[in-house]
Amino acid sequence: MGAYCIRVDWDSRYRAGGAPNEPHPLVIDIAKMVPPGRALDLACGAGRNARYLHDRGWSVTAIDLSLEALQLVRLPRIAAADLERSFIPIRDVLFDAIIIINFLHRPLFAEASRLVRPGGAIGVAILTSGPFSLPQNELRGSFEGCRIAFEREGQILAIKR
Repeated sequence: MGAYCIRVDWDSRYRAGGAPNEPHPLVIDIAKMVPPGRALDLACGAGRNARYLHDRGWSVTAIDLSLEALQLVRLPRIAAADLERSFIPIRDVLFDAIIIINFLHRPLFAEASRLVRPGGAIGVAILTSGPFSLPQNELRGSFEGCRIAFEREGQILAIKR
């Protein structure tokens, strides 16, 4: 019942409109640094970042809990999944870039590391203070086996070795 209540809240939020349209600055940076390939947008919301990458030649898979949000994404590869209660519903595919923007669930960092190819990028942007936040040093330490390409407060770009 808890997941259903969360889904109803997110669906209502997306139904009401007002989701940002501009891509997150970290996603813009990734698109400049990494050649187009396969990308995975976890907790994609209404798809602003997935669409940005898609428009630049990326093959994007977008995943979110909210069915209302996924209707706004308008890309060929979308999937509904509760990323807090189940593993990413993808097997046997490695990605060139994985993005997690404004969604904190620590186990996703290991899942992203599992699904990114060697040399691939993992971009994460989250709050570093307040509720649903992670201190910058903990975020940095979440990507063993990766080289930190750059970081800003609440953002990190890790490259898998």
